[in-house]
Amino acid sequence: MKVADWVMVAAILCGPVLAVQAQKWIEVAREKRNRRLNVFKRLMATRGALLSPAHVEALNMIDLELAGRGRKNETVKTRWKEYLDHLCSLPDDPEQRQQLLPTWNRP
Repeated sequence: MKVADWVMVAAILCGPVLAVQAQKWIEVAREKRNRRLNVFKRLMATRGALLSPAHVEALNMIDLELAGRGRKNETVKTRWKEYLDHLCSLPDDPEQRQQLLPTWNRP
């Protein structure tokens, strides 16, 4: 058999396997994008109800869905951490808390 024949046999055997693998990669990327989009949609749908279970769940999913590297992921995670720090920044002193509460509750 010539080299061309071996190449043809290899292409016939490897072609379907490579096609299935490429399809799996595409499905994984699509599912990852859909999960991120779902988090974004839930955050936007519940942005007026900050204490709704769906909103809190979507906020908690940010770290999970954006776990990979990348500039966009890092930017979103940085903003999320800033927002979380802001949420946890009410002072322990009841008098100071009462003074800051109107600012926190302002829409």
